[in-house]
Amino acid sequence: MNFLFRILYRNQILEFTEGKLNRWSEKEAIDKLIFAANYGIYNIRLKCIELLESRKSTPEVNNLLKYMIKDKVEIVSEAAIKLLESNASPKLAEQIANIRNERKEEKKLLKNNKRTRASDYKTPGRTSPSEKLMSRLRDQQKSNEPPYGF
Repeated sequence: MNFLFRILYRNQILEFTEGKLNRWSEKEAIDKLIFAANYGIYNIRLKCIELLESRKSTPEVNNLLKYMIKDKVEIVSEAAIKLLESNASPKLAEQIANIRNERKEEKKLLKNNKRTRASDYKTPGRTSPSEKLMSRLRDQQKSNEPPYGF
């Protein structure tokens, strides 16, 4: 991949597609697949992990998978972890366990955060904002006379 294409893909002027990824995999263009895994959206990163699975013993792919363990998208991270778990060193296994524990803690924090949880409105006497809006609209419809003198 030349310099111009790299810039176009990085700035998302050109988009990665599964067809391109499949062609690069058939041609065994590992460097292009690694580039797509670094700069693609999550479904492209997942497809790259799937296509690079057979080449996970190469150092470039192994380094990419270690980097993708810390990905913000949990699905991508779990796919990378799944590939590396089979022959992980003790240090890598410990890192994987730490990442999974951090994700569990983040989920607990999000679950306990009042702003992100919807169960707060299920308490008696409290209604959700959408229910309040709908009740106001119903009240307006009942109180208003039909428009245009019908």
